[in-house]
Amino acid sequence: MTVSIQNLGPELLEQVGPLCARAFDDYPFLAELFPGPSEKRAQVASAFYVATVRDCLEHGVVHATVEDGRLTGVAAWLRPGAFPQSLGRQAGFLPTVWAGLRHFPGRARLALQALARLERYHPHTPTHWYLATIAVDPAHQGRGLGVRLMRAGLALAEETHAPCFLETAKAANRDWYLGFGFDLQRTEPCFDGGPPQWFMWRPPEARSGMGPEETARTA
Repeated sequence: MTVSIQNLGPELLEQVGPLCARAFDDYPFLAELFPGPSEKRAQVASAFYVATVRDCLEHGVVHATVEDGRLTGVAAWLRPGAFPQSLGRQAGFLPTVWAGLRHFPGRARLALQALARLERYHPHTPTHWYLATIAVDPAHQGRGLGVRLMRAGLALAEETHAPCFLETAKAANRDWYLGFGFDLQRTEPCFDGGPPQWFMWRPPEARSGMGPEETARTA
């Protein structure tokens, strides 16, 4: 079956949270920040990624792969100049805060620390495309969907001659992004005792070429 890349429609938004929760279940940043049963972690992850995608729908672009009405992959980008977020936009993430306090009250300090460090290590200039998240449903991984989603976003960056930025806490993903022209900018844990987080930058003159094989699953 041929899978096309399309802009995420509002009718698919309710599928974003569950898909991302499945895709990010073993993601080191989330698994170590919110240890324990996957079901509890999924509540926080789902709220966070829905808020992230909503913000990108308004201030960027969200690409999706869809099969028979089911969302199989998503990539959400903030356009140049959309970072940092205003206080009003940050308020859209309050459901994530409530979910975190409800399911992991003892991790609140580390969660706030992680958010502060993520913003601190995110370059504010020059303006750039920011890959806020990319995820492929585990049941559909290994079919090149992540590669196609990534290329669609990078095509926008190349058209506008703009750099790109992302961060990842998964070594396999770090190596995957290197194949798309990203360079390692810095490595830092985002909370005390947390896993390393790799912050990566793609200069405007970079080109994706053929791209790497489909090995990464989540940002």
